[in-house]
Amino acid sequence: MANHPLLTDKSIALSTTLAATIGLEQALLLTVLNDAACTQQGAITHIATETLRQQLPFWDDTTIRRILNHLVGQGLIQVQGAQYPDHDVFSFCFERQSTQASAMTNPPATQLAQPATSSPQPPVRAPEHSTTARQPPLHSRWQPEETTLQRLAQRGIPASFCWTQLDAFIIKGQEQGANQNDWNTRFFKYAIQQWTYAQNDARRDQQRQERSAFNVIPDEAKPMESHWQPSADALQILHNASIDPQFISDAIPEFVLYWQERGDAFKTWNSKFIQHVRQQWARFSASAEHSSLPTPMTEQWQPSADCYDILALAHIDAEFAQRLVPEFVLYWRDAKQAHNSWNSRFLQHVKQQWGKRLAQRNAGESHVAAGASQSATQPGYATAEASIQRLKDTSW
Repeated sequence: MANHPLLTDKSIALSTTLAATIGLEQALLLTVLNDAACTQQGAITHIATETLRQQLPFWDDTTIRRILNHLVGQGLIQVQGAQYPDHDVFSFCFERQSTQASAMTNPPATQLAQPATSSPQPPVRAPEHSTTARQPPLHSRWQPEETTLQRLAQRGIPASFCWTQLDAFIIKGQEQGANQNDWNTRFFKYAIQQWTYAQNDARRDQQRQERSAFNVIPDEAKPMESHWQPSADALQILHNASIDPQFISDAIPEFVLYWQERGDAFKTWNSKFIQHVRQQWARFSASAEHSSLPTPMTEQWQPSADCYDILALAHIDAEFAQRLVPEFVLYWRDAKQAHNSWNSRFLQHVKQQWGKRLAQRNAGESHVAAGASQSATQPGYATAEASIQRLKDTSW
């Protein structure tokens, strides 16, 4: 039987079991890398960047790099040297070879991997999103087209869920810097992926509830405690998302204060904290002012409107923040330093002061009474001490 006229070039033999286990894209790329490794000697495999592009002409550089990161995260390969496509040669080894690979040196350039067979290869096509011809980064106010939302609705994904994922998608797109003509397709895939994660989490929660229905623990759901801290697993998840550790630390007091005032009881405080920080970080990264050149503090400086919007997301009173502006301006004018983003520093300062306010509040009425008695015998002492501490605090 004659072949289909479109099937004229090399085919890639793909294991259906592998695709079902690690995903279709990951299985396809791992198969290509494995074919390259079979043509070389030694633990470390070297493949020319352009050769990899020729073998995968249906993907751009950004897509290949994303799938490589998935393979690394799954522990299936280890990158040796520069990331793809930052160098002319991409080097890697498999997990079982990592110990041996660390003791080897790079082979000469003549050992660069070539296609596994001598059959005709597809014509060389420059990737649409190569690092030398990238389009401008994704705009912070980008929105998906109506047709994209309709396609997602046909898959059972509501528009309300899609809009909640927009901030995180914009941040991810700005970091990748891929071609702007492809954003709707990328958002379509991203929304489906996040919806799948959300559905899986919901099913796991339902299963846990069903298992515990026969053995109910009355005190399992607890209200927020004043000394609550996120678990090590929650912090690790946020660190893996490349969120600034100081930003995470500053978010704890405001999170505790908000839920203490609400008085609700939950058993998933860590999950709520992760969601809270992710939403704030996405809004902060998309809205905070960043300048390419440092500027000194001016006497008339005021926080931007975006600043107050971000503080509102953190449930921090705008009047409280406004009262901190004069001392913030005075300190940095006296310091005579220049920075790229005064709004970012002001946000950190307000969050720290809000956390101190929470700590003072949780000290208890007995502590307040003792402080009031001391203030009566030593007028102005507490205020002067607090002022000195604020001036000495250079973390903001």
